[in-house]
Amino acid sequence: MADAANRTDDLLERVNQLEKQVKRQRLAGAVGGLLLLGIGLSSWVAKAPAYLRVRGLTVVDAQGRARILLGAPAETAGRRRKDAATASLVVLGPRGQDRVILGEAPNPVLHGKVYPRIAASYGMTIHDSTGQERGGMSFLDNGRGVIALDRQNQDAVEMIVNDQSGFAGLTMNYERPFGQYKEAVRIGTKGPQVWWALSDTAEAERASLCIQNAQAPKLVLKPAGSK
Repeated sequence: MADAANRTDDLLERVNQLEKQVKRQRLAGAVGGLLLLGIGLSSWVAKAPAYLRVRGLTVVDAQGRARILLGAPAETAGRRRKDAATASLVVLGPRGQDRVILGEAPNPVLHGKVYPRIAASYGMTIHDSTGQERGGMSFLDNGRGVIALDRQNQDAVEMIVNDQSGFAGLTMNYERPFGQYKEAVRIGTKGPQVWWALSDTAEAERASLCIQNAQAPKLVLKPAGSK
């Protein structure tokens, strides 16, 4: 009986020793795995590129429709306009129409027709629900900076800085049929002059107030039909 009891105690002691050894091995394995993971992550972070180089990105909505395009140029899939390949960020409406463009502006669309710009333009361009350009803020390569809001037919209000002419000021235009541009109000400076001028629908200047240098203000009023 004593021998059997001794053998049982010895067996239990061996089992306990084996359990402790297994626990130690498991702990060592877990620590080793964590160390290997840490080394791997450190290596990946160290080798990760400082810049992400891509040709373009497209963000879609919950229905899978393209809504934000970024590229040089951006892709045309999902965009109504296929002729506006510029380096820009384009926000699209739900029907694929241009709504906001940040960057290089494409040629404007007016009444369904594309018209050339007088010079390359960079800035922000806004559009109405049909995709027609209705204003924005930009600087053109011809030295003209413009902040503008448009009517459906033409420019409505413009804040202008023109490096070539030296003019800096504000213009407002009559509402006219498409293609019949008529300026109504001009306020601005040029060289030593500052003035305010009103023109009739024939674009004849009818009233103006001008100051040049230290001279007295000059007010000019003209009746209709005068030259």
